[in-house]
Amino acid sequence: MRLTNIVLPAAAIAALVLAGCSKGDSNTTAAASPSVASLAAAPSSSPQTITLTFLGTHYPSQGHRHFDQGESTKFAYNSDPPTSGPHLEMFSASFNNATPLPAFVQAHLLEHGNILLQYNCNCPDIAGALYQIAYKYDSRLIPPDQMQATPAQVQAAEEAGESVVVAPYPGMKHKIALTAWTRLGTLDSIDQAKIESFINAYLHNQANTSQ
Repeated sequence: MRLTNIVLPAAAIAALVLAGCSKGDSNTTAAASPSVASLAAAPSSSPQTITLTFLGTHYPSQGHRHFDQGESTKFAYNSDPPTSGPHLEMFSASFNNATPLPAFVQAHLLEHGNILLQYNCNCPDIAGALYQIAYKYDSRLIPPDQMQATPAQVQAAEEAGESVVVAPYPGMKHKIALTAWTRLGTLDSIDQAKIESFINAYLHNQANTSQ
């Protein structure tokens, strides 16, 4: 998993904690002291690292129900774009879609463990960047003698919950939405580390899709 790392030298961490302890209460000082002592007593040539992840916001599952044949597909999803709920057994025709995917298709893709990267702007740069990130994952699903996947190969990958799908989604509040089953992350500019963190956390995550 590729994550965003904030790197601080051990000596700097010790200095910051000591400075904070001088102003804190006795409980804070007592709790911090062992960490400071261990940092000072065991200097390392490698910097200390603090790892950040981007997991988005959790929305309670609205279930896995399939719409019946002829039933209206109108439904009040609890997130926008949707992150769970009733859907039709339909897939997308491509990993990179030029037109929006209906909500009932989105929910179905997420139920299988796929990830959606959607954008709300007339912004070829953002759309292209999202596709380049998605292609790092989807290229593994394309035979080496092909330039792109066939619709049948896309469906097989989506059925297995292994694809990262890009599509426009007009009308949402943010420029970029990352969705997995019961999870929504929003951005207003490309942040590759955050996007890949989200994908790595939820792509083909069967424990997550079982909610």
